[in-house]
Amino acid sequence: MTMRLPRSSIASAVLLCTAVAAAGCAAPVPATESQRHIVDIDGDVYRSTDQGISASFTAPRADVWKALLGAYDDMGISAEATDTTIWAVSRKKLVMRNVYKGTRTSRLFSCGETATGSAQADVGQIIANVRSQVTPTGSGTRVATLVDAWVIPDGGTSSNALHCGSTGLLEAQLHKAIATRLGQLAPGE
Repeated sequence: MTMRLPRSSIASAVLLCTAVAAAGCAAPVPATESQRHIVDIDGDVYRSTDQGISASFTAPRADVWKALLGAYDDMGISAEATDTTIWAVSRKKLVMRNVYKGTRTSRLFSCGETATGSAQADVGQIIANVRSQVTPTGSGTRVATLVDAWVIPDGGTSSNALHCGSTGLLEAQLHKAIATRLGQLAPGE
C-alpha cells in the first residue's frame, strides 16, 4: 500500500500528535525494511509498506541503475526524479488513454467497469505514478517497481477519479527492458 502525504500534512500530524500526546497518540514508526519513504520531485513524501513487483539481475548495482534509467526511456516513461542516495527513480502523472505502447490500458490496469460493461481503463484517462528502487542482493541486484494509478472516467473530472490496481504487466515490461539492456534473459524466462 502506498500513501502520498504532502510535507505540510506530516508537519501537521506531528504537531497534532504532540498536542494530544496525553490522549494516546502513537509516535511515528521508524522506517524499516518493509516501510520505505520516497520524496518525489514536488516534495511529496510517499510511504510504501510494500515493495511492488521485483526482479533480480546478475549485474552490479551501477550497471542495473544505468539499464533502469534507459528502460524508463525505452518504455516512454522518462523519469522525472532520480536519487542515487537511495537508488530510486520515479515518474509522476504519466497520462495514458486507451492504448499505451501497443497494449490496451485494461491489460495494464484493473479499474472496474462502466455501467455498460466496458473496462474503465479503456474508456477513461489513466494517470499513473511509477517508482523503482535498486538494491544489491547477495549474488546480484534487485529492482522493485511500484505502479499506482487512477482513471478519470469520460465526462468526469479529477474529483471522479477511481483508483486502479496494476496487473503487473507494466512492471514486467519494464523489467524485461532492463534485462535487454543488460544482455540477460527477462526475469521469469
